[in-house]
Amino acid sequence: MKHLGVTRSSLQPSHAVITPETFVRTALSEWPGSQIVLHIAPVMGLGTRFVQFTAEMPAGAAAQESAHGHQRFAFVLDGEITVSVEGDTRTLREYDYVFLPAGIEHTITATSTARISVFEKPYEVAGVTTPAVHWGNEREIGGSPFEGDDHLIARKLLPDSPEFDFMVSTMSFAPGATLPYAEIHYMEHGLLMLEGEGLYKLQDTYYPVTAGDVIWMGAYCPQWYGALGRHWSKYLLYKDMNRHPLTVGGSNP
Repeated sequence: MKHLGVTRSSLQPSHAVITPETFVRTALSEWPGSQIVLHIAPVMGLGTRFVQFTAEMPAGAAAQESAHGHQRFAFVLDGEITVSVEGDTRTLREYDYVFLPAGIEHTITATSTARISVFEKPYEVAGVTTPAVHWGNEREIGGSPFEGDDHLIARKLLPDSPEFDFMVSTMSFAPGATLPYAEIHYMEHGLLMLEGEGLYKLQDTYYPVTAGDVIWMGAYCPQWYGALGRHWSKYLLYKDMNRHPLTVGGSNP
């Protein structure tokens, strides 16, 4: 049905659901030889303050730090890469990740065909120590029940400390598990469905979502998720944090 223009994708003033049948690949100068699916960016014209994209890297492709000096979070979806920063070179595989502070020189090289989920944003200075490079693997992080529900597990991938101006986490849902209530808050979200399927309610609309889908949620967009199917579902989630709302958005990518 794609040739008839049928899609689950939807762009609304408060949110967007962007599904793989609508992905368009392009190039970014910092990622020569790679194909970039730029999912979320300020050019949406909806007040977005960060960038989320997928980098599809052939073996041998190499990327440099943001030309604009933005901080970067890179999460390996599949394949293998090496990251070199501050004299340290590490090999990253599926569900490994690295946070790279604003303005720090680094190289990301694909040692096999690889896909990476990337978030970038300007750093919001707040009179605290600037964050350091941070490495991890999502599957090695001990999760905690979300609001006491052991069928809904949250894992924070970055330190929960004031030098960081955003958080990336994962939320894992057992079949039938749901967020305990519809959330409304000042934080903006970027989301990538990693595993499974479910229903996401955004504003007043329920959207069926599955692995590979991307969601943007603007500040104060009502949001709720419920897992469907026979297996756990999981999504990767970005949110801004640790900064007063009156200071947010002073500069955009």
